[in-house]
Amino acid sequence: MSDQPFSRSLAAQKSAICVVTAAKELGLIEGAIAVDERLAEAEKELMLKIMARVMEQKSSSELTADEISSMFTFVYARAAEAVTNLANNQKNDFDMMGLFDGKVPLCAEDILTGYFKKLDFPTVCARNFWNYYEEGLDNSDPALALFEALKWCFRLSCHLAVRCLEEHNYRFI
Repeated sequence: MSDQPFSRSLAAQKSAICVVTAAKELGLIEGAIAVDERLAEAEKELMLKIMARVMEQKSSSELTADEISSMFTFVYARAAEAVTNLANNQKNDFDMMGLFDGKVPLCAEDILTGYFKKLDFPTVCARNFWNYYEEGLDNSDPALALFEALKWCFRLSCHLAVRCLEEHNYRFI
């Protein structure tokens, strides 16, 4: 274990709240959210890939509102993909196409694709986060705040996907 004390970030907490608030505003969550160890691993894998891509191409302080919006849509789509892979016992292979340009492919079960295309969840998440970002992050690292919001977008999007598939009698092994 590390001898370093934990860091605490109100900016990260507030970023997560931006996403949870978006889900509540849209009436998408009631009660406990669906969680699964395999989806947690998928989240970790995806976030590491996104972080690497951001660091390769730009710093988080250089991201535009459109790029940040695209990142939320990207994470949302990858959540549907991860849940589809979980339902079909397939390995995740997250393609990074569309991360910054808004041209995000959605490769998921047809039921999920139709359902996800109807929801404004990633747009509201991005708007809430951007409003918070514009107000200032209390001198906190903007990358930490952004990635915390993206993690919660992924988690809640996975919940939405699991709930949708369960309503259509999919069984997760």
